Amino acid sequence: MSATVADRDLEISTEPLWTIPAPIQDRLKASLKDREYQHFLMCGLYSVVAITFLVLFGLAAYSRGELGYAYVIFGFAVATSLVYTTAWYSQHYGFTKHLLTLLMGLLCLYLFYTGGTEGTGPLFYFVFPLVAIFLQGLNFGLGSVTVLLGLTLAVDAGAFGFQTERYSPIFFERIVAVYCIVAMLTVMFEYFRVKAERELLVSIDDLNQLVYGDLTTSLANRRLLEKLLVAELARIKRYQTGFCIMFMEPDYQRVQAARLGSGYAKMMYLKLASLLQAHLRETDIAGCWDDQRFLVLMPQTTPEGSKVLAERIIAECNKLTFNYQGTTLKFTISVGVAIYSEMTADAFITKAAANLSLARRDGGDRLVMD
Repeated sequence: MSATVADRDLEISTEPLWTIPAPIQDRLKASLKDREYQHFLMCGLYSVVAITFLVLFGLAAYSRGELGYAYVIFGFAVATSLVYTTAWYSQHYGFTKHLLTLLMGLLCLYLFYTGGTEGTGPLFYFVFPLVAIFLQGLNFGLGSVTVLLGLTLAVDAGAFGFQTERYSPIFFERIVAVYCIVAMLTVMFEYFRVKAERELLVSIDDLNQLVYGDLTTSLANRRLLEKLLVAELARIKRYQTGFCIMFMEPDYQRVQAARLGSGYAKMMYLKLASLLQAHLRETDIAGCWDDQRFLVLMPQTTPEGSKVLAERIIAECNKLTFNYQGTTLKFTISVGVAIYSEMTADAFITKAAANLSLARRDGGDRLVMD
């Protein structure tokens, strides 16, 4: 019995305070996967279904001798394939959903204008609200639905030489009514789906307030950094030991970030997080202050020691280059170090942040301390 108790006493975790248990972390990260890529896969599912039906309808038209109609349908199938294939190889996923929606809208207008087979072309309108909101989301999708409806009303009024006698007024009214009903039902479904997704994100934010770790980087979060900073300042007042802090931020030009997308800045941020985990001392505590800057607490550290540590991290960053979307990028950071003197926690943080701003303003890839 005593041996069992002793064994339990030795099962003391040596993980840092901010470490989130791996099973929980994995499940939460799984719910926060790259949404753009997930949406791209949904676009692929839509493309497969759309191409399949377009080919079937094209073959049916060809067998009826409607060659012009069949070739147009085949053309839309090929265009859909090209859009998705291009996005797959270029890894620019964002435009795919808009181009696929545009192709579907043009197909609907073509079928309305020509009548399709025996005047059944407008029936494809009932699919468009589902496609637009499924691919583009609530705001863009609703905009696409509205634009197509406006263009259709203009065409039915005689725009582009349309023969207004092609459809009877009653038939056209029914098409518009059912189109609007399908659009409203789709909007309601998408609204509640987005609402449920936001509630999930809120619950994750609430969890972040209960734990001390950042899910993305596995470093301490701001809540813990604030508590440790205040506790360390109280210790310094009693024992008069050295204390330094430093802000770090990846250098990336706004032009590059705009051209390469949000994934570029995120990759730089995560790269710096991994370097901090690899090269900081055990007594140092690094964490995420916000979505751009890291704060490192260096208790019992002299100014010379903090300078050596900061220069080591800068040097490690300078050794790295990496490829992103076919572009070779250098990796540099800006560092602002503050040395504690008699001041409040807010003033201490402000001092380090000001030094970081000076380092960035001077071109980055440098250290500013006082």
